[in-house]
Amino acid sequence: MSKERWSAQDLDREGPKETTVRQARIEQGALNFSPSQAGISHYASSMAETSYQSEDAKSKISTYSYRTDMRAKLLQEIDGRTINNLSDLYCLPSDDLEWARLDKQHTAIILGLGGLYPAREEVRAALAPQEGETKRILDLGCGTGTWATEMAREYPHAEVVGVDLAPIPIDNEAIPSNCRFEIDNINLGLPHFSEQFDVVHIRLVGSGLKNFEERMRDIHSCLKPGGIVIWIDADFDLYSTEKFEYHPPGTDDNPGGSWPQRVLQEMRRACLKLGSDLHGMESALDAGLWRDPLMDPETCKTGSLYIPIGSWASHEEAEAAQLLEYAGTLMRQDFIDAMKSLILLMVKAGWSKNDVEMWRGKLIEELTELKIHMAVRFRLAWGRRTPVPETRSTQGMPITGERPDSPSKDNYPWFYVYDTEEAALEQAEARKKGKAGTLPPLPS
Repeated sequence: MSKERWSAQDLDREGPKETTVRQARIEQGALNFSPSQAGISHYASSMAETSYQSEDAKSKISTYSYRTDMRAKLLQEIDGRTINNLSDLYCLPSDDLEWARLDKQHTAIILGLGGLYPAREEVRAALAPQEGETKRILDLGCGTGTWATEMAREYPHAEVVGVDLAPIPIDNEAIPSNCRFEIDNINLGLPHFSEQFDVVHIRLVGSGLKNFEERMRDIHSCLKPGGIVIWIDADFDLYSTEKFEYHPPGTDDNPGGSWPQRVLQEMRRACLKLGSDLHGMESALDAGLWRDPLMDPETCKTGSLYIPIGSWASHEEAEAAQLLEYAGTLMRQDFIDAMKSLILLMVKAGWSKNDVEMWRGKLIEELTELKIHMAVRFRLAWGRRTPVPETRSTQGMPITGERPDSPSKDNYPWFYVYDTEEAALEQAEARKKGKAGTLPPLPS
């Protein structure tokens, strides 16, 4: 195989067709492989020789060279979908259909949060410009790169690093000069990021993590003293109506149950079967970060963000009702599109394509008729790493939070913040009401 290298710019022009793979969404200038990854990532050493960094005087966007075997190292094609080639645990695609779904999901979540992140005053304090110090933001599991690039624009004085298992679908020209992306597997450790970041953001990666306690320790170690970590992940149980009561899943014995509930619970079982520590994620985030030895307990909080699946929710305030309707419409589309993305995961767990297609049909029927009103919950946990004593008074210590189980002060009405460990655990216990093992056995 030819080892002749071509820059991203060269690949936009006609070149030797036998040595060049022209995949515009992979040939992006901001993709980097950190030299420090070579010691911990099985693919880093082979990638390092294909990449270099140069700096354009105007754009300051780094570029990298590309060989014909790079796509094969990063991605694989299975049943017409593109899947990352670096983790057997994370089985969701990395292609146009999935990116479109993730962007809808992103928009629904930021509508609920009222912005890119919760704990706004804490985040702004952590990122406040400080003479002689570069502020840095890390987005782990960055997906489409949308959150990272939006943060780079909101904080132009900060450096933003996005990390994912696959290349992001953003053209070079759309990437801010203070933002870059790296390919890495969080499960392999993050020692090269130790104490480098003022904000670390981790959203919806729990299904792809093993040994959650160890991964959490790795991630929190990426924080500078005083830096803030923000966890956002899914609750794999759905809740019914504005009271957020558990609604059982649809099965052959319970055809009147909820089929979106069934699909989400089957996703949980599939991830667990493949080695995910989802149970560790669920218990750790619901309990919060108060007992983490690295974290300042005075700054820790948890939260529940409920988003309706469909446009069924209402509210007496017009703006709140509009937000619920918009977010719910996006989440309905997210769930329908997700069924196409979940087929590979479900089949890998032992289900037949016919079973999955049957679930998909029932899910679409339920979300079209909206006779059962379901909402998805996103669990949140955040807090700041304990600052060094001499800087504690300058680190923007805790803001005044909302009372337990009270809606946030923004217009979206279904975001609840829990200020204490006791409140967080009380709510976690309350959510268990009515839940029981009602699913049929997994295929052998």
